[in-house]
Amino acid sequence: MHQTSWMTSTILNRLSANAGMLLVRSLWDYCPEHMFIVRVEGPADFVIEAMNPTRQAMLGDEATYTGKRIEQLLPPPLCHGVIANLHRCVECASPIRYEEKGGYLDRDGICQQGHWQTLLVPITNQEGAVTHLFGVSRDMSLLPEQPVGAYSESKEFERRVHERTAELVAANEHLTHLATHDALTDIYNRRYLLELAELELRRASRYEQPLCLMMLDIDHFKKINDIEGHLAGDEALRRVARTILATVRECDLVGRYGGDEFLILMPETTATGAREIAERLRRTMTQTTPLTISIGIASLEPSDHFVVDLIHRADTMLLQAKRNGRNRIECAA
Repeated sequence: MHQTSWMTSTILNRLSANAGMLLVRSLWDYCPEHMFIVRVEGPADFVIEAMNPTRQAMLGDEATYTGKRIEQLLPPPLCHGVIANLHRCVECASPIRYEEKGGYLDRDGICQQGHWQTLLVPITNQEGAVTHLFGVSRDMSLLPEQPVGAYSESKEFERRVHERTAELVAANEHLTHLATHDALTDIYNRRYLLELAELELRRASRYEQPLCLMMLDIDHFKKINDIEGHLAGDEALRRVARTILATVRECDLVGRYGGDEFLILMPETTATGAREIAERLRRTMTQTTPLTISIGIASLEPSDHFVVDLIHRADTMLLQAKRNGRNRIECAA
């Protein structure tokens, strides 16, 4: 029984935050196909990070390939074809299949000829950039000759490739959603919203564009929980989230900050525009639900370097709205 080495295990643990890698990890040690992970360093710059035990049996131990570039491991022209296909997978950011033929040096330094059918699956970070490629290869030259009319084993491999690709893509989409969205309201969670907000703040500062942040919460939310129960409180949070999404623009970032507090980041929006959106949201809440909300608004200032600067001012305005009677909007001057 093959066991993943400490170095490969470390790599897989680090990458397992990405959804697709969770499935890879469960298959890594025991799948009879050749598996490998490549780190994307540049348009034509790819570094081997790991290979499964099946691949190691062909090319050698980890020390012979980890951290090396494709051109250091495979001779031309084979390496050129491999690099071209890796680049193609990065460019289209979706799984691809290809075949390649050529010679390579095995773990004993002997030149071997191979014919491989390979599936490449891109692994992306939370910003959608392809950082790694996961590959599954089968050496077709080792398959026995198929009698005429028989079901080709390559067709069976192709079927399995399609199934595996669908599993990887579905798992990646599902777990990425879980990692970035609030489980109760299905809007962005605090961590991911703040990451996106920091990017928007830097962009707005760089191009000197207006930016506003809105913080709101539900009036008398504690009373809802105390009198009607926490299930009613949960439903109130979901109704507010749905109303926000139906009211704000597609470009606005909406997330749950904590408890009954919500944040809305509004790119390219002045204080006047943000107040109009806030008033439309406040009015919609009172007309379509039994709930009311209080809202605080802060605009980007030249001295703001982090999103927390806007959050602090918006929170101050929210507290002022509460003190002034609730169901109202206060905007920082």
